[in-house]
Amino acid sequence: MCNVVSIINMKGGVGKTTLTINLAYYLAYLENQKVLIIDFDPQSNSSSAYITYNRYEELLDERKVISEIFTDIDRIIGPVSSRNPKLLTLSDLSVNVRSTKDKGKIDIVVSELELSKVLERSGGAAIEERLAKILEEKKKAYDYVLIDCSPTYSVLTNNALMASDYILIPVKPDPFSARGIPMLLKKIEQHNRLHNDKKVEVLGIVFNLIKDDLKYMDSVKAQIMATYPNVFQTEISVCEHYSKGLMENKTIYETSAQYWFKDEFTAFAKEFIEKIEKR
Repeated sequence: MCNVVSIINMKGGVGKTTLTINLAYYLAYLENQKVLIIDFDPQSNSSSAYITYNRYEELLDERKVISEIFTDIDRIIGPVSSRNPKLLTLSDLSVNVRSTKDKGKIDIVVSELELSKVLERSGGAAIEERLAKILEEKKKAYDYVLIDCSPTYSVLTNNALMASDYILIPVKPDPFSARGIPMLLKKIEQHNRLHNDKKVEVLGIVFNLIKDDLKYMDSVKAQIMATYPNVFQTEISVCEHYSKGLMENKTIYETSAQYWFKDEFTAFAKEFIEKIEKR
């Protein structure tokens, strides 16, 4: 069974991409899972984390980008015709970026700045269901689909909610990123009331980018935990090797980071799996 998880917060700068790409690596390499990353953010950070610049430019030229799902709906649902000879499928957009000797793998559908134009749209046939429709059949080929979402509430957010089983909320415990939690939870509640057949569940809040020497973070964490009980026990510390790794197309596991940073992320990933398996 495929688990579709959106990594989202209504505020930026909380480490969504860092979580997404490192979680994908853990699932593929340490759990032998088949993982698909959907880069659903016009900033394309997940794309650049796993793909070199030259390869990324080739994918843009080939139009192997997530923006293609927001073109003519007939490309996805048909009918096939002389004007529309082949339906667009997930296989047309995804590319493999990592494969393990034990059949784990990471595929990705890259994003582009052009996706930001979708943020300006409010209409169009099944505009909020495009991602769910493109995933409908082919997601069975994966154990996990991780959607790295844009922090701006838009038609992209609604697409992610329609396509997802779970929501993972990374939070940097400062007053600004914490403000995104009630906004997001309100949107999820509205979604679930409107779509009884496509409800999503909040997997939990994970504290990210933790700095032990910043004492104000403790009070922010305490306030969040008092208000929202569904918080991961594992916290993820800030580490320069996360950023350095992104620049070198590496995850934390492939850098020279001290072992405890890698162990910490592993503990989070195991808790992530455990939470899903208990559902």
